[in-house]
Amino acid sequence: MQESTAVRRDPMTAATARAQSRVGRFAEVGLPASGVLIGVLLVLGPFLATVIRSLLYWDRDQVSLSLQNFVGLFGDPRFYQAVGNTVICGAGATICSCLLGFSLAWIVSRTDLPGRRWFEIFNLVPFFLSPYVGAVSWIYLAAPHSGVLSRLLNQYLGLPDDFIRIYSLGGVIWVLSLFYTPYVYLFVIAPMRQMDAALEDAARVHGASFWYTLRRITIPLLTPALLSSALIVFVTSAGLFDVPLALAAPKGIRTMPTEIFQLVQYPSDLGRAASFGVVVMIVTVLFTILQRRYIDRRRFETVTGKGYRPRLVQLRRGGRFAAWMLEFVYLGSGVVLPLIALFMVSFSRLWTGRLDPSVLTTHNFEYVLFGFKLTQTAILNSVYLAIVGATIGVALAVLQGYYLNRGSRRRRALVDSLLSLPLGIPGIILGLGFLIIAIRTPLYSTLAIILIAYIARFFPFATRTVSSMLLAINPELEQSARASGASWLQTMRYILLPLLMPAIIAAWLLLFVIFIRELGATILLYGQGTETISVALVILSEHSAATMTALAVVQLILLLGAFMLFRLTRASLLQA
Repeated sequence: MQESTAVRRDPMTAATARAQSRVGRFAEVGLPASGVLIGVLLVLGPFLATVIRSLLYWDRDQVSLSLQNFVGLFGDPRFYQAVGNTVICGAGATICSCLLGFSLAWIVSRTDLPGRRWFEIFNLVPFFLSPYVGAVSWIYLAAPHSGVLSRLLNQYLGLPDDFIRIYSLGGVIWVLSLFYTPYVYLFVIAPMRQMDAALEDAARVHGASFWYTLRRITIPLLTPALLSSALIVFVTSAGLFDVPLALAAPKGIRTMPTEIFQLVQYPSDLGRAASFGVVVMIVTVLFTILQRRYIDRRRFETVTGKGYRPRLVQLRRGGRFAAWMLEFVYLGSGVVLPLIALFMVSFSRLWTGRLDPSVLTTHNFEYVLFGFKLTQTAILNSVYLAIVGATIGVALAVLQGYYLNRGSRRRRALVDSLLSLPLGIPGIILGLGFLIIAIRTPLYSTLAIILIAYIARFFPFATRTVSSMLLAINPELEQSARASGASWLQTMRYILLPLLMPAIIAAWLLLFVIFIRELGATILLYGQGTETISVALVILSEHSAATMTALAVVQLILLLGAFMLFRLTRASLLQA
């Protein structure tokens, strides 16, 4: 009887095992592939929508496919003014950021400067701050007649009130440089630490000076990191909407992001805006291809098989003083002075350019947090978008990272290139693409379309963070679990995800910070009731400085809170 029962159960057990095997196989192949498919759709969707819209031309309610939008764009002198100013801002910010980022990374990683461990942490703080808030803070520092620094320079040195021309292309470049220096710093510091000091020692032994060695040995070996960071800084800074809106638009200085924004305003010209976006995307892709081909044709070995220890440069008194001054000037300009100006204005009833203790008040914060519906809604929306968006973005990043590092090698390079495209697309261009998709649909002006745009714009940051960690994990650990009978889902849950947790935390916090401060992808998509903190700051900047700065301080607290979590969890931005 027992034998008969066992025989009857065998077919059921075999069928169950086959079903579980099919489910496991589907999970192993289907889930990573679905993550990649979602990522590709998020990238190609707005891109194709922008291209198609640029080719549609309306003439007396008749639609036709033509290049008329491009003809009108290239025939408009404002287009060339905007492109020229944008190139100047992007190139200026890239050059200054590369010089600052390389210098700060060299000071922290290759010198014996006292306190360099603290500088290593504080040099990252501007990365966690909002460029728009930084630009507004510099207005309160350097604006004619009402800027703190302008008043001090006029009072003690007799310089004119407009000596610091913050409302100019120079002002835009200055603020962009402060907030994009950490990008170069993060790209350069890791390979600089891994570089074999013997390569530089060999040049010094043969009589090369320090500056000659730096120019002919160190910098050429760091070319891939410098080129990658320079490309990202140029594209993202040139496409940044925040800083030109605050410092260039008030003086009528046209830039590409502000022009696209104006084209979308009523009466809108989406066709010309889309053609503008297509031109920007084509140029961005060409720059990326040229950069990759340049790197692929050259060798840049910085780590040899021979054992070595990175050698610290012993700074003399003059060099030590210069290094300290560079750190203090950068941190003072990018962190300390903007924060001082922000807090001074936010606690004042009426800002006149000087701090008056008799008019200090906390009313602005009470109004922002408890009395003003716009700011209350904006804070809740931003926190919601940051938490949900970061969670979804990291989930996609884990699936995509697994596909790129553990999946089939076929088409891996193509998929990686497609998933990396948003890194080079300005936020306002991507926002325009999603605006074209969402208009006249239920998604228009909803939090859902903003959330989708956020994830589409920034998920590659999380994917790269997770992928870099996956490269360091030996696949034999997963193979051992599978050989012991664990399913793919069990292997992911008990083996891979715990090992990936540092990268997952770093990626989640990185996306949280970016989503809290993002403006470019939001400014074209928000509607009444879906404002974010950054959008509310733009709205309030035209009405109340005190209320705007109080809201900026609230945003600052959220961003610095994320920075503290980075330090407490020992997550590393170097993986990103």
